[in-house]
Amino acid sequence: MHDFDMNLIKPFIKVYEFNSFTKAAEFLDVSQPAISASIKRLEDYLGYQLFIRSGRNLTTTTSAQQFYQQVVSVIDVIDNAIDTKKQFIVTAPESILLQLIGLPNIQLIQSGDTEDKTFNDLRMRTIDLAIDNITKKDSNFCFELVHTEPLVLICCQNHPEIQGQISLEQYRQASHVVMTLLRHNMHAVEFFSKTTILRERDVKVQVSSPANLMLAVQGTSYIAAMPAGLSHIAKSLNLQVLPLPFAISDIEYHMIYHKRFIKDPVHKKLRETFKEKLI
Repeated sequence: MHDFDMNLIKPFIKVYEFNSFTKAAEFLDVSQPAISASIKRLEDYLGYQLFIRSGRNLTTTTSAQQFYQQVVSVIDVIDNAIDTKKQFIVTAPESILLQLIGLPNIQLIQSGDTEDKTFNDLRMRTIDLAIDNITKKDSNFCFELVHTEPLVLICCQNHPEIQGQISLEQYRQASHVVMTLLRHNMHAVEFFSKTTILRERDVKVQVSSPANLMLAVQGTSYIAAMPAGLSHIAKSLNLQVLPLPFAISDIEYHMIYHKRFIKDPVHKKLRETFKEKLI
């Protein structure tokens, strides 16, 4: 038997993780025929099939799943030994980012627009970890609940009608600034409350971030709902922070990372740092 070519492992791992020859080729910056040839050589060496193609669909065989588990940890150890970067890249929404500012050796970036982008960035190692409210699940990643927070209502201190508390009727009659959740094409309140009657509101301004939400409410008679973790900023802007006048689900933030890092000691220390800050 010929000596094994270690260069065949990386193409296999990327085809397995992306479930695509095309995406693996793009990631490794090689042609798709080169990826196909590498997989064929690896299958010939191993003596069994790794992937089954059916039109545009790609199915991973049981043998490929077992082989992946055997080799991925070895490759990660090599990659981590070679990787000399001193800074982790972490994405999170605004309300979480502000709680993590000042942590050493960590670059914080606001979350991407879609869950698929977050998964792809983790898969391609563009980022090392994500903290976010995720509705999808992917078997390649670990999800750990690290923080929950409710939505709260904000309005001006000198609001002509709302002082200290707000009734459901006042909420319905008020003019609203709303935050669209780009991932779900819904306003935040509707997404977390799931109450259809709340959709009949007088929406005056629509924004995409809590920071813009607070600025749009300031100096007006508008009201808005935002994550409670930003309450201290709202108060510094002379805004009232009140509980919503109806039941609503808390926002659940999960720490998301690739399973390849479960036993990695450096990555594990990174995760513990976030747990200490957020739990």
